[in-house]
Amino acid sequence: MATKDVIDALVRDLRPVSPLPLPPVRLWRWLMASVAVGAATVAMIGRRGDLATAMFSQPFQAHIAFLVLAAVSSAAAALALAIPGEPVRGWHRAAPAVALGAWLAWLAGELMPLAAAGGTTWPAAGWGCVAKTFAIGATPGLILAIMVGRGAPSDVRATVTFAALAAAAVGALGVELTCPLNGPMHLLLWHAGPVMVIVLLAALFGRAAYAAFAARQAGRRP
Repeated sequence: MATKDVIDALVRDLRPVSPLPLPPVRLWRWLMASVAVGAATVAMIGRRGDLATAMFSQPFQAHIAFLVLAAVSSAAAALALAIPGEPVRGWHRAAPAVALGAWLAWLAGELMPLAAAGGTTWPAAGWGCVAKTFAIGATPGLILAIMVGRGAPSDVRATVTFAALAAAAVGALGVELTCPLNGPMHLLLWHAGPVMVIVLLAALFGRAAYAAFAARQAGRRP
């Protein structure tokens, strides 16, 4: 086959591609959708009875602040990494880890004085909180996965891990608004635990999951 014929064949198979909006625009859209869906899900589950009082407590405010920072920074990193050539600075990658680490450190700090005084007991199983984390974070996670899937990330593992952390943080935020239990051990095991499991699974299997998703999308194209 002549070179001209090869070029003609390649050009003939091309499909028009619309450029993606800038990452900050896509981040804003995701945040608005996540707030709307998360608020609706929390309303369906039912907010905690002491929410009005909890909002003025320093621990609750710290939990919310760290989780918001984790969700926003993780989503921003995932959306930036999904676009080839988009500059991704070191702080893009570091901010989610810092926010997550700060939340875990705060929870550990709440637990240490109680442990030192012998006032900690093993909490009852909190599978309801685990279910709420998945229920509240599922739709924001799916939306973010679709947005990331429309790009072409070069670092797939990092992109998927950041997206998973963003969704898990939204789920944990919702649990803070619905669960009335404030025990540090409960919070570490049943609020932070699911987030860590989700992030770990994404880091281990995210690349394979993304490859399967990309292959399925390619198979749908005409």
